[in-house]
Amino acid sequence: MSVFKFELRRMFSGKANNLSLLVFLLSGLLAVYLGAFNYDKQMQDQQNTALLFDKEKEQISGAAQIPEVGSLAYYASVPTQWQLSPWAALFSGQSQYRLTAMRLQALALQGQIYGRELINPARSRAGGFDLGFVLAYLLPILVGIVTVSLLSEERQSGRWRMLNALSAHTGARLIIRALLLRFALVALLVCLLFVVAAVVVGLPLDGLFVAFIGISLLYCLLWFLIAGLIISLNRDSLYNNLAFLSVWLLLAVLLPGLVHLQQGRSFDAQLPLKAAVEQRLVMNNGWDQDMHQALVDFAEHYPQFTEQLDFSGRFHWKWYFAMQHLSDQAVEDKWQAYLMEHQARDRQLDKISLLSPSLLLQRYLYAMAGTDSQAYFAYLEQIRDFHRQLREFVYPYLFADRQMDADDFNAFPAFVAKPTAQYPLPLALVLLLAGLGVLLTWRFNRLAKV
Repeated sequence: MSVFKFELRRMFSGKANNLSLLVFLLSGLLAVYLGAFNYDKQMQDQQNTALLFDKEKEQISGAAQIPEVGSLAYYASVPTQWQLSPWAALFSGQSQYRLTAMRLQALALQGQIYGRELINPARSRAGGFDLGFVLAYLLPILVGIVTVSLLSEERQSGRWRMLNALSAHTGARLIIRALLLRFALVALLVCLLFVVAAVVVGLPLDGLFVAFIGISLLYCLLWFLIAGLIISLNRDSLYNNLAFLSVWLLLAVLLPGLVHLQQGRSFDAQLPLKAAVEQRLVMNNGWDQDMHQALVDFAEHYPQFTEQLDFSGRFHWKWYFAMQHLSDQAVEDKWQAYLMEHQARDRQLDKISLLSPSLLLQRYLYAMAGTDSQAYFAYLEQIRDFHRQLREFVYPYLFADRQMDADDFNAFPAFVAKPTAQYPLPLALVLLLAGLGVLLTWRFNRLAKV
């Protein structure tokens, strides 16, 4: 017990240790607060779009006459929502930069998605300030400050030589004990942040809560092992601090930066924009082309309307919506190419993230929170499926020149959001920890003989 009190007093005696612990705790609390605020705002936006559509439906249903189908389908904007779990407040991922609520019409899909959502790619690469950022980047710095000078301080005070004179392993055991104490304290801070987040955000205390804490503590342990390896080199404080800082810069900053730079050059991020522009051009050019031929082309996709293509006059809504669908089909190859590029990019990130623990941790956390790029594309697929449902609800009325009544309009499709989270096993992190643990054991056995 006296050794424990001594180590505890020693740890809190340094101003750098106290300041780093305070900064980490305040940063984590700020991340929780900002995350909860942004999450509440996103949820409010989603609720507002749903309430607005409900009011519009009430007004139209209560009108003396329902507008014609084409006009109704043109103006009706059905709300869709990316179903974000409360964990998105802490690990925001793609939800910081992407639309989480979008009103969808029975018009061309590509222009609706990418015409509204042009994000700054540089901001996306930099990442945002959330609890994932605090854990991935600030936690290692805290670990380095409270650990890497342990042995050098013992040597400078003369205690190291005296301890080794008592027994070959006494000094090494005391260093390990000091590391374990510091790990316990930092782990307690991490757990405290999650408990505060559970209260502020309203997180359920279930198995997923335990899994998030577990992965965060595994990551914390990894940096303690790295610090232990640097300590085992038996160098002075300046060398240890520079060595730890260099490792942190390499693993947490340089490697992820190089990965994003390489992917930015290898993959075409402009494909969605090109698809949206081309879709708009195809639609605009359609006004100068044979409208009946456009309807014939449309009937190749929907042969059930082949006998209902005729219309009188210079314009009819059935041509307009048929042309909207054809303009979407004209850029379908670009959409598929974008999906394939995204999948290739994600597979590449899975492999490269093994070189960067910080990148690996963020990929785990964002996947479990349902805010990674895979989750966002799953939401887009839900939008595509619902868009098809929306169009195919309107087409029978449109091509049969049949008017909707109030009951028909009340049966207008509603978007049903589905969860998008994934739960990958942290096997890579566990294997990395095992390898570092074996290496650290070997190094400390050698250190005991010094």
